[in-house]
Amino acid sequence: MAPPPPPGRESSGSAGISGRPRSEVESRAATVGPPEISRTGDRAASRRAFQNHTVAFLLLLALGFVFTLPGSLSLGSGLLGFPGDNFQHAWFLWHFARALLHGRNPFYTRLLYYPSRVNLAWSTTDPLAGLLALPLSVFAGPVVAYNASLILQLALAAFCARLLCLRISRNQTAAFIGGVVFGFSPFLTAEALAHLSLVTVFPIPLFVLALDRVFRSKSASWRLGIPLGLALLLAAFAHYNYAVICMVFAALLLAIEILRCAGSGALRFVGTVWKPLCAGAATFLVGFTPLLWMMLGRRSDVPGPRRPGHIEVMSADALGFAIPSWNHMFFGRWAHGLNPNLFRAGVEGTVYIGAVVLALAVLGFWKGRDANRRWAANALLLGIAFWLLSLGPRVHVWGHQLHVPGPAALFFDLPFAKFISAPARFDVIVALCLGILCSLGIEYLIESPHVSKNRYWLVPLVALLIMADYMTIPFPRASTIAPGMGYHASGKSSDVIGCTVPSQLQRGTILTFPMVEQPYCLKGMWAQVASGGKFALVDGYLSYTPPEIWKPFWNIRILRSLMSIEGLYPAPIDAVADRASAEETIREFNLSAVVIYDSPNAGRGGSYVEEVFGVKPQRAGSCTVFPLPQSDHSPDATISDPTK
Repeated sequence: MAPPPPPGRESSGSAGISGRPRSEVESRAATVGPPEISRTGDRAASRRAFQNHTVAFLLLLALGFVFTLPGSLSLGSGLLGFPGDNFQHAWFLWHFARALLHGRNPFYTRLLYYPSRVNLAWSTTDPLAGLLALPLSVFAGPVVAYNASLILQLALAAFCARLLCLRISRNQTAAFIGGVVFGFSPFLTAEALAHLSLVTVFPIPLFVLALDRVFRSKSASWRLGIPLGLALLLAAFAHYNYAVICMVFAALLLAIEILRCAGSGALRFVGTVWKPLCAGAATFLVGFTPLLWMMLGRRSDVPGPRRPGHIEVMSADALGFAIPSWNHMFFGRWAHGLNPNLFRAGVEGTVYIGAVVLALAVLGFWKGRDANRRWAANALLLGIAFWLLSLGPRVHVWGHQLHVPGPAALFFDLPFAKFISAPARFDVIVALCLGILCSLGIEYLIESPHVSKNRYWLVPLVALLIMADYMTIPFPRASTIAPGMGYHASGKSSDVIGCTVPSQLQRGTILTFPMVEQPYCLKGMWAQVASGGKFALVDGYLSYTPPEIWKPFWNIRILRSLMSIEGLYPAPIDAVADRASAEETIREFNLSAVVIYDSPNAGRGGSYVEEVFGVKPQRAGSCTVFPLPQSDHSPDATISDPTK
């Protein structure tokens, strides 16, 4: 009798019961059979595949909860991650749901930088995550929606990477571990501390899966390009950087495949793939054009360029693969004592690999050449190429900048490269390539006759070692009572006092101080969320803002003086002249209150507001509120709802 198929692998059906090779007719008869038997077999296979995918997704979702402990045990008690950009992303989820429910375009708002109508299309508005989280945003609130969305995105990233690894390794167990290596990689769990949009990476393995299908097809059907274009569109709706990264990936993989074919074979290959590639590009452009029109329709909405040196700062260190994050379960304390320049990019610079994953990847390349030579080589070449891209235009080694251009310097001189604001984000492909190679390594451990006797304890041990190296417990949480603060190690927040804007002042527009400075602008945005969007803000925080937004800040006397007190704008302060313009400022912005947050300049700011507006302060938790008199010319008569 023929031996049973290896664990996790489907039988190929190439041998009969006796073990002798089947003839072509026998093989076809055994495979196809009578129509009714064939249909029954297809349904059974489909059920098994569906069950396998369902179980795998549920397990990965459970891992998402494990990797975010203890915050995942109470999804409504605080935002997962460090206090900072996670509040901006939670605001985006809330605004996205609120706009759709009110029948408005979610890519525009007057809630921030009032009275400007702000174009959010350039910012990380998380439209893909917003759509997936829409039911929770509506029924469970912004905190639960954000936390659940973060866990879901980690699970989806691992699940879609598993689908890709399953196509390559053809082994359920190996594909599952490959998905875990990608979906819970240090790069993604570090981004989960602050950036929901950069954790929404599940379209990338789907894009690679569709691209592989195009390149391996024998026919030049344009229909193969539609899933490719849709996956690229999903990547763009997750984060624009990821769409660019996918296009760079496709260009490099195309070059590798052409070189592999060589000579006349290369011409045949190009003749086969050009139609689906063009169809994919057309599909993407059709879907992305409305958003592109919103981005480029008005020149005044286009944000200014990043500051000089930003790309270099946001690059990975050449030895970053050996540097764990500060909240690593075992090596975090050691990382805290390293050169601070190693962490100049913050969470963006976390590109740690770990010894177990690196060893599995080496094994996967070396032994995977027999099982899938094509992808073993592709994953290695692409992993190295994207690692070089992640280093940016100038290489940093152990926190020290080398005074020579990096291997990718020419790439970052291209206008195309300016759409990547942080080169370290190229590491997302490095993580995916590591997942592919690890799946090939696990496949070898499972199916090799030299290892198969020990696979029942060796594979679970390897999986546990990967989890132990990649897990960052306790995963931090940020207080929603007082944004900008984290919880203590105990997780208690009873001693935290927040700022409470009186309900009678939650109308019109609120001016906050300090302005345009984290975490104070995020405090105002979160107070806005807590009120259900009942008031607008004079300032706010967006990833990308056009220069036009700042004109009122320079032209309005009171705003200019407040920025001078804050230390952001060196302008003389004339309190007498400012007091004369107070009524006009109230009318122009439809102001209902000024909120002074506790800060180093809170005393000076409060004294200035009291003198200029002639109102007395009242304490409201951790902030001071100045109710403003309603102007005779402006209340709701001229602007009925500034939040529209």
